[in-house]
Amino acid sequence: MLLLRWSGQARGEEDCMVGDVNLFLTDTEDPTLGEIEIMIAEPSYRGRGFGKEATLMMMSYGVTDLGITKFEAKIGRENEASICMFKKLHFKEVAVNSVFQEVTLRLDVSDEEKRWLLDQTSHVEKKTYSEPK
Repeated sequence: MLLLRWSGQARGEEDCMVGDVNLFLTDTEDPTLGEIEIMIAEPSYRGRGFGKEATLMMMSYGVTDLGITKFEAKIGRENEASICMFKKLHFKEVAVNSVFQEVTLRLDVSDEEKRWLLDQTSHVEKKTYSEPK
């Protein structure tokens, strides 16, 4: 899970967690499939690109560090903003579940898609963290 935290925006100098992005690896028969989800809980931060940026970073991590070659996103049918964002990230609609009122979007990461994804996140500096001694 990646927590989003920015300071100095819309709340003065107060820090706040605005949302999270998760990558689930739950398909034991296909370890290269990751289900991704994003939530911007703080309404004043929606529509400002934070979700897209965090999603791209998580996808880049999944591809480069975890060997993910396919992503799926399950989104409520009424959540047009999220559906639109994932389509801008090259996801395609593959299923609609009328019971759960959700749409499944999918991205198969070809070599071309991988290059695009890594280009989109080339400005991100990767850091490692260790336990304090």
